Amino acid sequence: MQEELNDLTQTLFNLYLKNLEFLEKKHPNTYKKVQKLSKDIEEQNHKEKYTLEYIKEGGYFDIFDHTKDKFLYDFNSYEEADKRAELTNFTKENSLDLLRIDPRNKKLAIMQSLGVVATLANYINHKVDFTNVTFSKIYKFIFIGVGAGVHLNEVYKKINSMNTLIIEPELELFRLTLFTTDYTVFEQGNKKLFLSVCETPIQREKTIEEFTHHHNYMNYNIKHHLFWIDYKYILDELISYYSTNHPASFPFGVVLKVLYRTIRFMKDKEKFIKKQLIKDTLPLKNKKVLIISAGPSVDNHLEWIKKYQDRFVIVCVDVILRKLEKNSIVPDIVVSIDPSPECGKFLTTDDKNFLKNSAIIFLSQQEESVLKKVEHLNYYFSQVYPVCEELGYSFSLPNVGTFSFAMSVFLKANELYLVGNDAAFNQETGDRYASDSSHEMSDIVEEKHKVDDNIVSDYDILEVKGNLREKIKSNRTLLTFKRDYELFIHGLDEETKKTLKAYNLSDGAFMEGLIPLDIKDIDLQTLEKKDFNVKEILDNISCTVENIDFEDDAKVLSGIITKVNKFKKTKISSRDDFLQKKLDIMIWILQQKKHMSNAMFANVFLKYIELVDIYVNFFLNLKQNQLYTQKNLSEVKKYWCDSTILVLKDLKVIINQE
Repeated sequence: MQEELNDLTQTLFNLYLKNLEFLEKKHPNTYKKVQKLSKDIEEQNHKEKYTLEYIKEGGYFDIFDHTKDKFLYDFNSYEEADKRAELTNFTKENSLDLLRIDPRNKKLAIMQSLGVVATLANYINHKVDFTNVTFSKIYKFIFIGVGAGVHLNEVYKKINSMNTLIIEPELELFRLTLFTTDYTVFEQGNKKLFLSVCETPIQREKTIEEFTHHHNYMNYNIKHHLFWIDYKYILDELISYYSTNHPASFPFGVVLKVLYRTIRFMKDKEKFIKKQLIKDTLPLKNKKVLIISAGPSVDNHLEWIKKYQDRFVIVCVDVILRKLEKNSIVPDIVVSIDPSPECGKFLTTDDKNFLKNSAIIFLSQQEESVLKKVEHLNYYFSQVYPVCEELGYSFSLPNVGTFSFAMSVFLKANELYLVGNDAAFNQETGDRYASDSSHEMSDIVEEKHKVDDNIVSDYDILEVKGNLREKIKSNRTLLTFKRDYELFIHGLDEETKKTLKAYNLSDGAFMEGLIPLDIKDIDLQTLEKKDFNVKEILDNISCTVENIDFEDDAKVLSGIITKVNKFKKTKISSRDDFLQKKLDIMIWILQQKKHMSNAMFANVFLKYIELVDIYVNFFLNLKQNQLYTQKNLSEVKKYWCDSTILVLKDLKVIINQE
């Protein structure tokens, strides 16, 4: 018996060493965490919460939780792992359905954002039995919690997913599974493993994002396995993430429109901000910058802002501008990013000259009617996509509040004060926005009645850590603003993080990376009057773009159109034949990217390909009788070719405009 135990101990130790070698090579961040924990345990700087125990009577492993004085399983973990594997199947059960479903007919939703892909989605709706969806293969799988690790390999053996994400918040638990689970199997062949071990929510979202973007064209359904109910909050995080990050969330038609407008503005010699000029002049460095968003806490600080407005460089979002005018607060910079004619209303002040000494920064996606509203004012563009390399940068963010913060940091601000970035209701009235802002009001009680209590909803009222109070109430919709700020701050380079002081004055949700500060505690003695000529400064960091010529790229697109037209006439004999021939043409198309002077056009086209292929791959990965007839496959090929050619022609129109 002792010899058997010795052999078992040696086997476990060998597996542990094998896993460590694997982590060091493939997942160095996780490796460093494990090694540090091991060292801390060895040097008695860390008291273990969990220990791995071998239960001789049943011949299985369990984990003893010393804080609760009980076993994690308290029954045979191997038998339990077999049951978990048996219950795991290839249906849509326990999965995240990333293709939006129309609740009226339970089929694919035909949304405007799909653009030309909508015709393919409509065809699929007429051919697929959506009451009986079973997949031939699972391409993406998420394990939430590792337990003792024994179920990981058992479930994986059955599923054999191409891409696997393992999430475990407890580093100790993950370390123990290195003795019981062979993690190398998850990356055998061309498989890919993603690990989220002992990460903060923001870090975890970054890992989820990497997992999602790897083999994007398989993002129609993601299977998941929840180890225990204690980790349901992680499942809720995944649901929240994929509620806004799904195939139809990429508005392809809007992207094409933005490209068209950006090139139009460049050809019309509009002024664009240039990164190198910012580096040369550091326009906001060592200045006190006050960013005013449209959250409800603005109402509490108006008098203070009005009194001290001459001490701050004031950056505001467009939707709060009219409220500031009513209170005689003149911003230095107004930021507007929405590609909607509504922005024209936001920027229409009662006094036509209210902003004569101010500046407006637009993303290069505004429509013409908005520009006509401000043609008498000082306005500048920031390019959304890297159309012009000379400008040296491009970026966009999901909301104008986060963008105003990002643009201030980009302009080298290192001392920032934020108000109105609440990411929460007014805790007394339930209002989501400041009164008199251009946003419409929405009451928390009304929103609560819109949803079913049994499902995770964007409108569920949640209690989270507050910025200036211990707890505040918000909902998932509003908390996306918090997440957007945190993701941007998390992505900053280390040097910027070290020098940046960003104070959050809002009575809303706490945001990681921002320093909570009550407005009463601001040292007024340090508030000297500003010296800031915004027109002169922005003129110094902007330029007109010369030599916008993409004629050679248009020729490459014409060549791809010819190739796709030939593929359209190709005969298809089977599903595998279709997949192989489509793979061949995609390899050829990818090679054409090398011949384009501006990679942006190729990248936009490839984003479209990812979108259409998600729907194609959903169709081709279903187990249903009579689905893969030669006629059906030929029709899917036709829809793929027709929509691809339309997109290529649209791109040619965009880059050839005079």
